[in-house]
Amino acid sequence: MDLAELNNALNLKGFLSPSMELVKENFRAIYAKSFEGAESASDLAQRSMMAADFDQQEPHMLAALVFLHRTIRSCQAAVILCERGLVIDAQTVTRSAAETLFHGIALINDPSVFSRMSRQCDMDEKKQAKAMIDSLSDKGLTEQNIADLTEVIRRGDGNGPGFSTHDAARVAGLMHIYDTLYRGLSVAASHATFRSMDSSFHITDDQVGLITGPTDQHLEFTLDLVQSCLDIARKGLDENFGFQ
Repeated sequence: MDLAELNNALNLKGFLSPSMELVKENFRAIYAKSFEGAESASDLAQRSMMAADFDQQEPHMLAALVFLHRTIRSCQAAVILCERGLVIDAQTVTRSAAETLFHGIALINDPSVFSRMSRQCDMDEKKQAKAMIDSLSDKGLTEQNIADLTEVIRRGDGNGPGFSTHDAARVAGLMHIYDTLYRGLSVAASHATFRSMDSSFHITDDQVGLITGPTDQHLEFTLDLVQSCLDIARKGLDENFGFQ
């Protein structure tokens, strides 16, 4: 398949085109070293995860293990997206990986985080329930729906402190990751900002082109971020969980 045929196939079916396998092969050949680094870190983190053991009487450690596992799988998803030239989408997933990483390590460092995270969940669900009643009351909510939502609101009442992602990064000792990777990808990828539009344009001296297909813009940079998250997750597992 020549370049014109590939572009036509991608134009017809986008990222669901069978021709994406050619894109994957090409990117893996060009950026072999970066993919190998991320995959090696993934392999090590995966082995640590599968060998991890914990005391079932310590629910904060079970929660930490779940969040570190989510970090690893999100990083693996980011690698898959990078293979296909979905780099900004990989960055969005990498930001999610960092968020679960903060919470996982924070739970390890301070068991009281468990109750604060539970409180934060109740507060967030209360906010949503109130908004749903306000916006959907004239769109078919039943009395039972309203009663259920009112119970959710009741659970969220009280004055106990919640637990933000910033709090998690601070307790985890990962503020340097929060201030760089997490904040940076919030603006550059996850949120609907003008900055996040950069990866959708190819700009030359005389014209601006819209990128609608695979791109390798910032691909190596993104894989480096993925590797960093995986390395921290593996260290958290190796240093805090017994091995079966």
